[in-house]
Amino acid sequence: NESSVAVFERGELRALHQSSPFFTTHEPPVILTIFSSEHFTSSPQPISTMTPLPSSPSRGHHIRNLSLSEAVLCPQDALDPAVLNGDTPTAEEVSVDLAEHHEALIGAEFRNPTNIMKQPTLATLGDTPFANVHGDEIEHHRIVATEIIQDLQFGTPEPILQNAIVLLDPRIPDCVHLIEAGKKRGLMIMAVVPKPNDGSKREAILTYYPTADALLEVGIHQVYEPPMGSKFDIVECAANLKTIESQQNLRFLGVIPCREAAVDFSDILGALLGLTVVNDLGLSSARRDKGLMKLAVSNAGLRVAKYARLTQGDGADVINAVSELELEYPIVVKTPRGMSTMDVFICNNEKEAVQHSAEIVRSIGPDGRKVQYALLEEFLGGEEFALNLIASPTTPRGVQVTDIWLYHKVNANGTMVNTFQEMVDPHDPKYAYLVQYAEGVCRAVGIKYGMSHCELKAKYDEKRKKWIDPVMIEIAGRLAGGRKAIMAEATIPGWHPFDAMIDAHCGFPVRMPPSFRP
Repeated sequence: NESSVAVFERGELRALHQSSPFFTTHEPPVILTIFSSEHFTSSPQPISTMTPLPSSPSRGHHIRNLSLSEAVLCPQDALDPAVLNGDTPTAEEVSVDLAEHHEALIGAEFRNPTNIMKQPTLATLGDTPFANVHGDEIEHHRIVATEIIQDLQFGTPEPILQNAIVLLDPRIPDCVHLIEAGKKRGLMIMAVVPKPNDGSKREAILTYYPTADALLEVGIHQVYEPPMGSKFDIVECAANLKTIESQQNLRFLGVIPCREAAVDFSDILGALLGLTVVNDLGLSSARRDKGLMKLAVSNAGLRVAKYARLTQGDGADVINAVSELELEYPIVVKTPRGMSTMDVFICNNEKEAVQHSAEIVRSIGPDGRKVQYALLEEFLGGEEFALNLIASPTTPRGVQVTDIWLYHKVNANGTMVNTFQEMVDPHDPKYAYLVQYAEGVCRAVGIKYGMSHCELKAKYDEKRKKWIDPVMIEIAGRLAGGRKAIMAEATIPGWHPFDAMIDAHCGFPVRMPPSFRP
């Protein structure tokens, strides 16, 4: 459109005439820059002012004007035969002097004139004369035509969404570190408390079962809890969180389980919120139920302890289970959905096994749910280890052991009590079998995002100088308890487990240290 495109006239870029309808408004114009065509020509000029081209000698009065590319992109001495012959141009031969007319264009320099047309370069508006970073004048440029457009309409932008993350059933000791990690990433922290604390619990355990006010005081932005006295409904919780997400322009990125009882809930809640950064939902129960856990690990080809489910309320099925598994006392009887060493008994004879099995079946477990069966297991020899892992597709192996702890336990009244723990080097070759086994267990139960905590037993081979025959006790899809993460952060240079936990559950790349050697 001749009325809307600036023209190049005798080395000078001229804008539209003031009479153009584009100048009737007082709004600032929008300038669009486009690549010029080689055949953009200047405004009609008197025939006497046109300059003949060396490639097209004049045929009488048939002389064409300079094209834009010929006027700008070629050296002046190539355009003017008189200069090439050493003659001064006559008054009728007006050469194009660009040095005085570059008032509005600036572009990239071309050192080789023969390649000018092969490499189109976008020129921008700027000061003149053309100069490079060293202050030297630049001779060759590719010129761009400029169009001025008025009344350009832009749509209303969408509201900016605030990224957020959900902490499911948080405890204040871990919650403080997660809040700090979330703030560094600009996240809004939402806490979900399945069982509200009305303040009746004693002050000593408020940090582990905090009230909503206590969570807000330590830095949580919002707290969701079901009505007092009602049972937690995960579907209702997800619906309320989606409503909050819509009303407050939030975008939930992940759900983090903060204790054992929240492990199976967290991935279901994340799926109901429409998140893709969730662990395998088909194995959700296997990450919580010890019987299903052993089944999943066994199906992956890894060794597990012999076990059986006991469903008789009087413990009468203990005798048959011990006989079929060909076990010898002592054996282990425990609740299938326990935590720590709660409701875990080492039975030295049949009487103790029957008694504890009857106590567990049809009782209320540590997580507040009714127990349908007790789990009978063979007693494993060797030393007990705890291996903490981080799972994320951004890590080199998808799952990686970060720290290993050797437990020193004693048998106290039929329960193994941990006296102290010793941190060891996961890169030491003598722990290689333990590392491989724990990573395999983590994959077997479908943990793909976040922290996990695997407890196992192994025997030391003096001849090979290695720990061999690892066997899983249990694995938890959560951060390890006992402040292990805090101690690991203090002893492993460059490792920040709480930051890594947030990143993994949000789908962010996890920053890994060069080595996990403490």
